[in-house]
Amino acid sequence: MNDPSGPDGRVPARGRSTRLDVLQQRLGHEFADRALLRQAMVHRSHLNENPGDAAESNERLEFLGDAILDAVVSRHLYADYPSASEGWLTEVRSLLVRNETLADLARACGLGRYLVMGKGVEGQDGRNRPAILGRAFEAVLGAVYLDGGWPAAQRVILRALSDQLNAIAIAGIERDPKSLLQQACQAEWRATPRYHTVEERGPAHEREFRVEVRVNGETLGGGAGPSKQAAEMAAAEMALRALPAEAVP
Repeated sequence: MNDPSGPDGRVPARGRSTRLDVLQQRLGHEFADRALLRQAMVHRSHLNENPGDAAESNERLEFLGDAILDAVVSRHLYADYPSASEGWLTEVRSLLVRNETLADLARACGLGRYLVMGKGVEGQDGRNRPAILGRAFEAVLGAVYLDGGWPAAQRVILRALSDQLNAIAIAGIERDPKSLLQQACQAEWRATPRYHTVEERGPAHEREFRVEVRVNGETLGGGAGPSKQAAEMAAAEMALRALPAEAVP
């Protein structure tokens, strides 16, 4: 396959249309409205440097794509793993939709090559930056949804994540620490562990939560994380380590 991109990875104007054809093939979706795909390629830095450009950045599409991705992955996991706990489903979903995963999917599509961005950001290796690639991939998913609806978005997302989903299926369902601790506490003390948030700190976009897990008023363990759910998982894991091995199911 001939690659129209130049030595710097950027696609010349004459090759951009061909390159979008390649992108559509890799995504598994042919756009009826290519303007949506072109918009998904526009990073805000381009508009900052070119205020007269009538184009719109991909940020609104990114917002939509993020929500669609969460919904598709949640529905898939819910349907395919009917016996999985809420904690396991949440943990697996977070691995599938995190920015690192999305950046890898963007690289697999060659997404960085035809992003439209400002020269300043491009000069700072913008075409390879995980944050930019992950958000651009979400913008593409938003564009796919607007162009082809839920069926198209679901098809593209599950196709893109097929390797990760297969790995999860092979590994099977592992019970999360909270479920294991609850079973241990019920068997040992006929009591349910309770989680208490003891501290929240950091700015809104980088919150850290500290949680303690207690049974009958006694603290079994504590943990920290970027969300209450993550902190509770960490606390449960610490509590399990403190229990005798024979007490853990």
